[in-house]
Amino acid sequence: MFTQLVIFSIPSIYAYYYFNPMSYFMLYCKIRMYIIQITSFVYRWSYTIASFDRYILSSSNARLRKFASVQIAIRVLFGIVLISLIYSVYIPFVYEIKSLVCSIFNNSNMTLFTSLSSIILGAFIPILIMIICTLLTRKNLKEKRERRQNLSIREEKRDRQALRMLFVQILVFIIITLPWMGYSINNVISSYTPNKTSDRIIIENFITTMAGALAFLFPSLSFYLYTLTSSMFRTELILLIKFLTHWKCFTQNHRIEPTNTIASHRTPMK
Repeated sequence: MFTQLVIFSIPSIYAYYYFNPMSYFMLYCKIRMYIIQITSFVYRWSYTIASFDRYILSSSNARLRKFASVQIAIRVLFGIVLISLIYSVYIPFVYEIKSLVCSIFNNSNMTLFTSLSSIILGAFIPILIMIICTLLTRKNLKEKRERRQNLSIREEKRDRQALRMLFVQILVFIIITLPWMGYSINNVISSYTPNKTSDRIIIENFITTMAGALAFLFPSLSFYLYTLTSSMFRTELILLIKFLTHWKCFTQNHRIEPTNTIASHRTPMK
């Protein structure tokens, strides 16, 4: 989210007052689109793998639960980053600036490939995996309640709220991703339109900006979604804030003052 903030929000604010760097600097155009492709791929598939991790963590199969470890999660995350770096390596070679616009020109095949890959790999498959993993997680939690009739109220509440957070997260992800999917589909169709009117270009640029802004918004929404949908998450957050506050007060009020031990133990000379 920080990376996308730097490459999207700050240049947009700068362009409002001065000029758009995307329209003049070729190197910036290529690097920016390359970073956008990488970060979008990484965060979407990180959420997807997180949904799968929650499913195997709720499974009754002990062998399957072994894969829900921090070490494996770190390896998978590094794998996602590496794949995204390799997969997006073509971006700097196909983007260029024409008429103050940074985009793919005179290459319908690459436009089609970029749009279809954004639809399939960046939206359709992640959403499908998230929905399947959420339904399987719900099934596992239901079986867990049936096996353990004496399940404590706290455990039942925790499972219910965890499932609610999953559903809300997927729902928001779908709502935010749909405009980008619509833009990608329109990009495929409009790539075969040779002569576009100025009004159509303005409308397409507006849709692109709004869809991109929504896509950049989602990585920062997890905290707010969890806070709004889970009372246990809010309780843990309040406890964390209280702990940090008390720890800060403790360190400020318990300073070690130097003492003159030599003077206190000095014996008068005779």
